[in-house]
Amino acid sequence: MAIEELDDIELEGENEEEKESGFRRRPKAVRVRRGGAGRWKRLLRWGFWIALILAPAGYGGYRLAVFGSTSPDFALTSADDVILTGNQFVSRDEALNALGLPASGKLSPGLNIFKMSMEEKRRQLESIPWVERATLTRAYPNRLAVYLEERTPVAFVHLGGQIKLVDRNGVLLEKPDRASFNFPVVTGLETAIGPAERAARLGIFLDFMRDVSNEAASARWMVSEVDLADPDDLKAMVAASHVTIQLHFGHSSFTERFRNFLTLLPELQKSGQPVDSIDLRYGRQIVVNPKTNTPRPANEILQAPPGIREN
Repeated sequence: MAIEELDDIELEGENEEEKESGFRRRPKAVRVRRGGAGRWKRLLRWGFWIALILAPAGYGGYRLAVFGSTSPDFALTSADDVILTGNQFVSRDEALNALGLPASGKLSPGLNIFKMSMEEKRRQLESIPWVERATLTRAYPNRLAVYLEERTPVAFVHLGGQIKLVDRNGVLLEKPDRASFNFPVVTGLETAIGPAERAARLGIFLDFMRDVSNEAASARWMVSEVDLADPDDLKAMVAASHVTIQLHFGHSSFTERFRNFLTLLPELQKSGQPVDSIDLRYGRQIVVNPKTNTPRPANEILQAPPGIREN
């Protein structure tokens, strides 16, 4: 084969791409890395803004903080600088003592309100038994506003030979001077294991009083004492005129069971038999326990009169 004829021979696979497409590919762009000049410009721009705005603002804030924490204009100088509201049974002296402030006289040096820990002062106030929640606010320039939310007592409680007040959470409270409350006496809380169980028993008591107090008042009966020793059997001492009877209510259906007691009363009054206690937990079977030294048996199951409801 002559050398000149080699130019006319196509190699296998050559120009296949041109045969399949009439267009040639665009050459791939080559990334060109920019120089560092742009980055330095941005850094210089940020440095300029920091030097012009942020640095003076930061310095001004620092000087303002120093002024606020050292100036006597922001210092409590006496108890008169404390504004106390919401307290009914907590005395002002007791609240000031919890805050670590004297009840009278001047503070020397004064107590800067910016250096006071509001959280710590709140805890100190809430350590007072009568205080359920405390809110503290700085009232500029040199005032401290304190709002107290006091606990609400729900009953008298007999513990350790003493009568105290108790709130719904089982917190024991001393009876304030010159204060009057009309509550039943609650017993049986001393057998509760821990605050949670005490609060649970008091929850049953509150349900009972909500359901029965109006019914009892309408029928001229008064709940004088409630025994919570057995969580499954609330026992209430009710009184009217010169009659006192203990009623077993269980732990539910308090309204229906008290109405059953009222329905049973005419039958008891007809018999003239003194009654020590009545168990209302068994629906239409009502167990009457007469007072001791009586001719009747110790426990008598009465036939339910008309009007007794199942519960």
